Amino acid sequence: MINLLRRIFIKDYKNVKEPEVRTAHGKLASLFGVITNVILFVAKLIFGIIASSISIIADSINNLSDTGNSFVALIGFKISAKPADKEHPFGHQRLEYLAGLIISIVIVVLGGNMLVQSIQRIINNETSTYTHWTFIILGVAILLKVYQSFFNYKVGKLIDSVTLKATALDSLLDVFATSAVLASALVSFYLKLNIDGYMGIIVSLVVAYSGIKMIKETIDPLIGKAADKDLVNKVMADILSYDGVLGVHDLRAHSYGPTKIYMSIHVEVNSDVDVVTSHELVDKIETDIKEKYQIELVIHMDPIDPDNEETILILEKVQNALHVISKDLSLHDFRLVKEKKIKKAIFEIVIPFDFKMSKEAILKELNEVTALEPGKIILEPTFETPFIEQ
Repeated sequence: MINLLRRIFIKDYKNVKEPEVRTAHGKLASLFGVITNVILFVAKLIFGIIASSISIIADSINNLSDTGNSFVALIGFKISAKPADKEHPFGHQRLEYLAGLIISIVIVVLGGNMLVQSIQRIINNETSTYTHWTFIILGVAILLKVYQSFFNYKVGKLIDSVTLKATALDSLLDVFATSAVLASALVSFYLKLNIDGYMGIIVSLVVAYSGIKMIKETIDPLIGKAADKDLVNKVMADILSYDGVLGVHDLRAHSYGPTKIYMSIHVEVNSDVDVVTSHELVDKIETDIKEKYQIELVIHMDPIDPDNEETILILEKVQNALHVISKDLSLHDFRLVKEKKIKKAIFEIVIPFDFKMSKEAILKELNEVTALEPGKIILEPTFETPFIEQ
């Protein structure tokens, strides 16, 4: 059914990396959620009133909030599809993360509300009157919610949408919530035991925990999380495959939405090669990466002399000294600069975020271990933390 709806309502539906196609998928899933949640809300509300069941009525209100969530997701996809403008030169795709955050907060609030209602039912020892039609409606609602969760997850995975994945999880939690209502109704009807409140406490805690977890997942890309390791490895491997590229480092990635990724990287080239030739090389790499991954890549050229014996010798000494200090330390962009009678070894040391030694202590030990000629060769490293997972 999903593919049928995609073919009917989405032009060029297979090309999900295109922003327009991606937005169309998001709107389709959101509209599907609005329609199905309205149906569930009306049906549960009617049978909840007939059965005088607070749990079923509360479950129907939960579906009403899901309708609101679907509207929020729909608005989020619509606004995030707006093109870049003067005020927002990188586009509006991050608004989709905000939509997912709103949905996550609503889930936490609902979990807390369900917890309060469940405790009140236990205290008041409230009972309800069920019929076989109640069980049928709840069973159908569970099946519809299962499919709704599958629908949102499938489309969310296709277009890599945190909003739809959050909505899919919300629908799955609703499956457990409605199943708990159905189970307690069956026990009440056949065994005359009132366990509705106790079941509600368990479900509400699961809902609240999942909502908190989803809040973190939607906040991370807004704050600026590390780039996807697999994507980074692919991009770096592609760049290293070009003739004339001697090495890469300092890759930095910035995401302004699921399909808005900007990267910068330092590419080492031979200093003996004509600068125009090297510039044409990096231009070609930038164009190829954009066509293959839809990534806006900016390359900084680092000319190095790979054949200078003195540079190679000192580099090996510094690398070995770093490994003696810690195997977690690494360096790049190494070069020798002559200033009168002094030679400066200039390079960058990458320090893990949780590394305990201070920069001053690292430099002091580095000088002691390398034992370079004092007054003739000076180590002048700069320090940085990694922008990608090592």
